[in-house]
Amino acid sequence: MSKFTLRQCEYFRAVAQTGGLASAARAIGISQPAVAQSIRKLEDMTGLVLFRRLHARGMKLTAQGTEFLRHAEMLLGCADRVEEAIEGIADNRTGTIRLGCFQSIAPFCLARIVRGYRDLAPGVVLEVKELLQDELICAIGRNELDLAIMYDLGLDPDLFAWRTLTVARPYLIVSRDHRLAKRASISLKDIASEDYILFDAPRSRDYFFSIFSNHDISPRIAFRSASIESVRCSVANGLGVSLLAMRPVSDQTYDGGQVVPIELEENLPSMPVVVAHTRDHAPDALTLPFIDYCTQIFKAL
Repeated sequence: MSKFTLRQCEYFRAVAQTGGLASAARAIGISQPAVAQSIRKLEDMTGLVLFRRLHARGMKLTAQGTEFLRHAEMLLGCADRVEEAIEGIADNRTGTIRLGCFQSIAPFCLARIVRGYRDLAPGVVLEVKELLQDELICAIGRNELDLAIMYDLGLDPDLFAWRTLTVARPYLIVSRDHRLAKRASISLKDIASEDYILFDAPRSRDYFFSIFSNHDISPRIAFRSASIESVRCSVANGLGVSLLAMRPVSDQTYDGGQVVPIELEENLPSMPVVVAHTRDHAPDALTLPFIDYCTQIFKAL
């Protein structure tokens, strides 16, 4: 492989464009002997005859030189684009953020975050994965993710650091024809004998069970699902009641039913939604603006 340099290609192009060594030297701001030496070395390395030397009339491209010029310009154009990319990386205007999001949180925010940040920072690529809580923790720990939007359900502060985006407070949902549907608020004791629809995602399941346990209630599980929308549809169809944390904009369900959200009178433990990372991978100039953006998005939810 001929190991010619970008600089040699640049000098060659200058001679081809100006038609002479002296004019090329003036155009690129170096000495004429340096240009001449560069052209000779380029021809020696490639084995090509690039110019016809016309003495007083300058230099003219040969057929080989014309073809080589086409490729040299492509190479120099590519080098310019690489240089621009390097500047963007150095300024943290470009790069890739590997983002994880808890599956039950993703429908509330993920599309809005990706769309908005694409407009705000078009040079930043978001590689997104929707995972369960334990899968997110493992992926961050294995350095497969840079950040994860998830619940703080016992995150280890020795291993992780995070910023709270919002605080999700549990509430009850019932069908619109349920006996409690007209109530503004209720106590957990009011649903102790009701059939219960369990949101059966790991960690979330434990969180809701702990609420019942703390109030000496053993819920009668009528149906369970790891899909929030499946839980909402089951409630809307009268299969039972349920507790949830994140609240959709609409009370209508996928199947055209409707749930009624009701506040709980007890002071129940909240579920902080956070954007987390490992302690040994602190946010940098690329990820910190993204974290700030996520904070603004959740304030608007």
